[in-house]
Amino acid sequence: MRVVLVERITPGERSNLDELEALAQTLDYEVVGKLVQSRVPDPAFHIGRGKVVEVAELVKRTRAERVIFTNQLTPSQAFNLYKAIGVEVIDRFQLILEIFAKRAGSPEAKLQVEYARLSYELPRVKERVRSLMSVEQPGLRGRGEYEVDIYFDMIRRRMATLRKKLESLAEVRDQRRVKRRRGGFKLVALAGYTNAGKSTLLNTLTDSSVEVDDRFFTTLTSRTRAIKGSEKILVTDPVGFIDGLPPWLVEAFKATLEDIYFADLVVLVVDGRETLPEILRKLKVSLDILRDHDLRIVVALNKIDVIPSEELERKMEILGKISRPVIPISAKEKINIGGLLEVIRQEVFGSQALCSQ
Repeated sequence: MRVVLVERITPGERSNLDELEALAQTLDYEVVGKLVQSRVPDPAFHIGRGKVVEVAELVKRTRAERVIFTNQLTPSQAFNLYKAIGVEVIDRFQLILEIFAKRAGSPEAKLQVEYARLSYELPRVKERVRSLMSVEQPGLRGRGEYEVDIYFDMIRRRMATLRKKLESLAEVRDQRRVKRRRGGFKLVALAGYTNAGKSTLLNTLTDSSVEVDDRFFTTLTSRTRAIKGSEKILVTDPVGFIDGLPPWLVEAFKATLEDIYFADLVVLVVDGRETLPEILRKLKVSLDILRDHDLRIVVALNKIDVIPSEELERKMEILGKISRPVIPISAKEKINIGGLLEVIRQEVFGSQALCSQ
C-alpha cells in the first residue's frame, strides 16, 4: 500500500516522522510522501487548511491510498480529512493496532489486541457514527442515535467478556509464578524500546532460535527460555516499548507486561547504534513505563560491534550517570555476553552466585 505520512508539531518540537515511517514499513507500506507542519492544532483538520490542500495534491500526485498522521486524531478530524483528501486517514495508534493484529500469534495475544482495539474504539464510536449519520442520512437522526447506543453497548459487553478471559489467563500465570518460585527459579525480563535487539539477546543467552525481525513489535507474546548453563535462571522477552503509549494500550497488554513487573531482574536493552539524544529519549520512555514498580534494573548497551571506541566510551559515560550498572554488549556478535551473565547471576542470586563459583 502506498501511503503519505503527515505530522503536526509545535514550534521547537522534535519530529517523529522517522519512527512513523519505520512503523509503516513494518506493514510493508510504501511511503511515497512526508509532510510536517509546525503550528497549533486546528480543531477541524488538526493541520491547517492550506496544508490539507497540499496533502490532497500530494496524494493525487503519488497515487497514495492512505494518509497516516503521527498525531492522534479525533473521529471528526479524520472524517473531515477523508472528505477533503479523498483517501482513508488514520493516526499512529491505529497503525500500531494494525501491526499488533498482524503480529498476534497466540490466542492470548489476539485477545489483548482485540481489547486494545475496542478500548480505542469506545470513546470514538458515538462521534464517528453520528458524523456519518448527520451527513449521509440526515432523515434518520433518531434511529441513528438508537443504533449508536446499541453498538456502544455491544462494545462494552465484548470488552467485559475479554476482561474475564484475560483475567482467567492471568490466574494461570500467577499459578505458574508460584510454582517457579517454589522450584527456586529466578526470572530475568528483557525490556526496552521496540527493535532494540531483545529477541536476539534472548537467543544468545538461551541458545534458542526465536524469530528475529529488524522491524517494530516482532514480539507480542512473552517468550521464556532457560539460560544455557544456568537452568535455574529463566529469561523472558515480552512486548517492546514505544513512545506515547496511551493508558488504554498499556492496560490491554498488562498481561504481557506483568512478566516484567514480577521479574527478579530487568535487563533494559538499549540500541547503542543510535545517537545519544535518541538513546536517552528511548531510555527515558522505558524507565517511565517501569517507574511505578520496585524493580531491579541493569542496562545493556547493545550493538557495540558497530560503535567506534570513542563514541562507545562517551555513551557509557553518560549512561553511567543515569543508571548503574551499564553493560556494553553485542547480542548478535556475542560480545561481552559472559560479562552480562556474571552481572545477572550476581543480581539474582547475590552472594550465592559468588559462593558457587
